[in-house]
Amino acid sequence: MMMQFIRVNKKFQKFEKNPIEFGAGQKLYPSEIHILDAVGNGIANNVTVLSQKFGITKGAVSQVVHKLHEKNLIKKEKIPGNAKEVRLTLTTEGRNAFKIQNDLHKNFEREFFNYFKNLDQAEVDSFFEIMDTIDNFMDKFLNDKP
Repeated sequence: MMMQFIRVNKKFQKFEKNPIEFGAGQKLYPSEIHILDAVGNGIANNVTVLSQKFGITKGAVSQVVHKLHEKNLIKKEKIPGNAKEVRLTLTTEGRNAFKIQNDLHKNFEREFFNYFKNLDQAEVDSFFEIMDTIDNFMDKFLNDKP
C-alpha cells in the first residue's frame, strides 16, 4: 500500500513541475495556475490570504505573483491606507487564461467524479477517511521532523 501511495505522490510531484500551455505560447506552471485560479474565483486577492489558503510562505506566493504580473496575467494595485498590502486582480489576458484553466479543470473533475458516482456511500466515506488519515499523518510527520 505504501508503494502505491509513493507512486501516486511521485506522479503528482511530476505533474506539479510540468507547465501547461494556454495558447499563444503562454505556459503556466501549476503553482501559477493555482494562484490565478484563487484570484479569478475571488477566493483570495492578496498575498497574505493566498499564503494562508495554500499553506506556503508569503515569499513563495510573492514570487509566483511576480511571475504572473510579468506575464501580464495579474494586476497589483495598492490598497489606500495600507502601505504593505496590494490587491490582486486578473488582467484581460489573465481572465482568458483563467477561463481556459477553468474549462480544463472542469473536464478533469468530470472524469474524476464520474468514477465516484459508481461507488456506494460507504466506499466514498472510506476514501475520505483514508485521505484524512494520510493528511494527518503527513502533518504529524512534517511537524515531528528535526
